[in-house]
Formats: sequence, C-alpha cells, structure tokens
Amino acid sequence: MADTNPTSSAPGLLDQLMQQVTQLQQQIVDLQQQNHQLQQLQQQQYHHQPPPPHQSPIHQHHHQSNFAAGSQSDSVGLASPLLSKPSNLSSYVKVAPPEPFDGSMSKAESFLSQCLLYFYGRGITSDFNKVICALSFMKAGNADKWARMKIQQLDPNFCEEVSWEVFVSEFRATFGDPNPGATARHKMNQLKQGTSTADQYVADFRLLVQDTGFNDAALVEKFQNGLNSSLVDRIYNLPQMPSTLEGWISWALRLDRQWRQRESTKRTSVNPFSKHSLTPQSPAKPSSHPSPSVASPPPASQSTNAQQKSSDVVPMEVDSGWKSVRPLVCFKCRKPGHKAVNCRSTTNINAMDHEEIKNHFREIILKEEEEKKKAEGQSDQNFQ
Repeated sequence: MADTNPTSSAPGLLDQLMQQVTQLQQQIVDLQQQNHQLQQLQQQQYHHQPPPPHQSPIHQHHHQSNFAAGSQSDSVGLASPLLSKPSNLSSYVKVAPPEPFDGSMSKAESFLSQCLLYFYGRGITSDFNKVICALSFMKAGNADKWARMKIQQLDPNFCEEVSWEVFVSEFRATFGDPNPGATARHKMNQLKQGTSTADQYVADFRLLVQDTGFNDAALVEKFQNGLNSSLVDRIYNLPQMPSTLEGWISWALRLDRQWRQRESTKRTSVNPFSKHSLTPQSPAKPSSHPSPSVASPPPASQSTNAQQKSSDVVPMEVDSGWKSVRPLVCFKCRKPGHKAVNCRSTTNINAMDHEEIKNHFREIILKEEEEKKKAEGQSDQNFQ
C-alpha cells in the first residue's frame, strides 16, 4: 500500500524544487551566453556588410528558438513554464543578493526591498520564481521553519497560481510590524539630537515621518522637542521664525553647521602665548638704567581717593549676552515658566499663520499695557 503521509513526501518535493531552481539558474546562464553571441553578431553586422536575410545566423537562431521545438540547443529555458523571458537581456545588472533573513521584525521590510532589487537586476518577472527565490534566502531562525512550510505547499504543476502579492502579505503578517504607526511615533518621541550633528538628527527624523501620520504642525513640535535647546533658542531669535517643518529643518542644518565650523576655527586658532592677543608678546628688554628705589607710600588722602576710584570701576563682561541664563519659555504658547510638555493652554503658536501670530501677540501687549496702567493708578492713589 502506498504511503500517503504528506510529511514523508516533503523531502522529495523539496529536492525536486531545488533541482528546478538549479536548472533555472543554468538556463539563465545559457540565455546570457546566447545574448552575448547575438550582440557580437550585431556588432559585426554594424561594421561589415550584413548577409542576406535567409543566410543570417540571427534570423536562423530566432526561427529555431521559436518554432523548432525539437531542437535542444535553441529551446533551453524558453519552453519551461517556470521562467519568463525578459524583454531585454542586455539590461541585466550586477546586484548583491539579499542578506539571509532570520525572522527579525526589524529586518522584514529591508529583506523585501532587497528581494525586489535582486529581482529587477536579475530580470526575474515570474511570481513563482520570485517566491522560490525569496524562500531560498530564508535560512535561519523562525524564517527557516516558515520557508520549509511554504515549500511543502508549493506545487510546480500549478506555478501560475502562485502570487507574489499574496506571499508578501503572508510574510508581513508573520514577520512584519503589526502597528508601524505606533512604533514610528514611539521612536520619534525618544529621538534626541544629543551630541550628534543636526544632519544626522534630521536624517533619523525623516525616516520616521511617513509612518507617524502626524501633520506638519505636530511634526514641527516633535522636531523641536528632539533638537538641542541651544539650537532651538537660536532659531527663536531669528527675525522671522520658520512656520513649517522644512523651514525648521533648513535653519537647524544651517545654524548647526555654522556653529560647528566656528568651533573648529576657534580650536585651530588658539594662541599658546596669550589668551587675548593673536600675536605673541615679546618679553620686556632689561633696562640699562639702575632700578629706582622703592617709593614711599602715598598720603592717606591719595590712597582713599584711589580706593574710591577702584571701587567705581566695573569689570567688562565678555559675551555676557551668551552666558546669561535665559528664562524658560514654552514653545507652544510662548509664555515663560514652563515647557510645552506641561503646557495647559489651548493656544498653539506653531499651528498659527503669520497674521494669527501678530494678532495674538498684539492682544497680549494690549493686556499688559492695561494691567500696567491699573498698577500705576493704584500706586498713585496709595501715594496720595
């Protein structure tokens, strides 16, 4: 009695599929060699007088490959239903094969992209060929077990019913991220510039934009939260602040590059002889005259005046504007004393246009002037 257990026939089916894959690869090599020969014949015809049509090897080869089904040398690969003939064999390019997939969720989409690139470069157009090619690169971890299960389900006799789109859908359902939007939003909330450049921060931020589903105003707020506070302050000090994400990105890249270029210039121009001059000071020449005797202390009145003058002198502060601590200002409502994360105001400056921002600050200024006038009136009454 014949054994009808499907598990016992699985190794035989696997071996049969692997043999077909090997045959297909050999057929591709044969087609590439034929294409190379055809190109050489075309170049010869271009430089020399072509022979009559009934004597042309190209026409004979074309006629034999399409109509002489019994010829083994010209029908290699073309009679097989598993391989679709590409429209232009000369368009093949050398592409790296996909990295073996081990079932990691973070590598699922990258693996599919590498497979598509490999299909384009190798001229693989049949869905059946795409599926078996992708399965051949799933060799480790859970991916290997899943690939073996799919191989057992394949039937070479019904290769036309295999769909690459269905395979990709099942692949993503098994190994893909079930909620890419939530994952992207979580990564964006955790993304910080830190010690990296603005270019690197922008590159990482752009990779998450599409999957978050945020609008431009929300993206601007997220971009500010991850950007270094010193760089955000410099953008807020601009005469006209950017109102879009691309505007913020453009100014952040520009100012960060300028600051790093300036820091590099300052490090290369450090003077080892003096902190305040760019040229080293020459040492004082010894005087040939005898040194004067120690002078007697000045009168008490003179020393008192000197102390009063010295007490009136205020030392000059270098770069005091940059070193002073600025008050904490909310990026959402522009009021001091709290951050945007803790803001309870319903006003969002980032979502306003230019006219709305002008009207908003005009109302704030008028309200402050009224409060100032009321305070002055109360102080005058108390004084009287």
